[in-house]
Amino acid sequence: MRTPGEKRIFGPVPSRRLGLSLGIDVIPRKTCTFDCVYCECGETTDKTCERREFCAVRDVLDDLEAHLSRMKEKPDVITLSGSGEPTLYLPLGELIDGMKRLASLPVAVITNSSLLWMPEVRDALARADVVLPSLDAAEDDAFRRINRPHELVSLPRIIEGLERFLKDYRGTVLFEILLIKNYNTDTRNIDALKAVLGRMRADTIQLNTAVRPGTESEIEPLDDISMHRIRNLFGPRCEVIASARTSRTRHEETDLEETILSLLARRPCTAEDLHRALGMSMENAESILQKLVASGAVVGKSVRGTLYFSAPRRDT
Repeated sequence: MRTPGEKRIFGPVPSRRLGLSLGIDVIPRKTCTFDCVYCECGETTDKTCERREFCAVRDVLDDLEAHLSRMKEKPDVITLSGSGEPTLYLPLGELIDGMKRLASLPVAVITNSSLLWMPEVRDALARADVVLPSLDAAEDDAFRRINRPHELVSLPRIIEGLERFLKDYRGTVLFEILLIKNYNTDTRNIDALKAVLGRMRADTIQLNTAVRPGTESEIEPLDDISMHRIRNLFGPRCEVIASARTSRTRHEETDLEETILSLLARRPCTAEDLHRALGMSMENAESILQKLVASGAVVGKSVRGTLYFSAPRRDT
């Protein structure tokens, strides 16, 4: 269970896929059905398929209401994500309904698709306005190597669950495939993914690659030429949303600074807040904060032993 002081709400964060997204994290850190080699949040410490009420729905809604009341700019969407698998939250459907009533905003859920073989998970997820499922492999060897699933999770179960869910779901579907060199980029797996996704409804299929350190040190992002070659194989509904070149330079060095400044202008955050809200490593968060403090763009203040950062108010 979460401690009373542990934050569940982060952002809002500018998202290329969703607009201005307010993040909700109801899963304890690194509680997941997978232990993916590329995960930027670190190694899974509680690999499980047991769905639990990690925190009370009422507490989450109270936190959300308080957070929204302090915001000057309303987000475009509320997104259930974080450092674990959101569908492990037992009262997921109740929470989605409650957030939609409270905020009158669309709700999105980012999921690794691992529990969609459960009818109760499909029923709960169907209440979301946008679902962002992932499927990194359609060949068992590649699936087990890259996602390292819980023993109860199998690739046939995932594919069957996705097909059943998408058959009746009427919201927006944004599929994501994360490609890692020498893990899931062989012709056999790409052809299998193309065949599987060809049977499923999706508004877009988005290709990503691992541009930040994961749990395994040897993972490498896929080069731009290969990313676009694979995109062409999937057809017009497929797009590349990250690349080794643009993500490492422009996005991490420039866009992240602007995103952090935008976030700190709204509310003070710790380095841990930025790490979880933006999906960046703690090392990168601390490095960028040090740079911004040195330039005078950000100031730090210790409150009861915790260091918070904020963008100083400037008189006009």
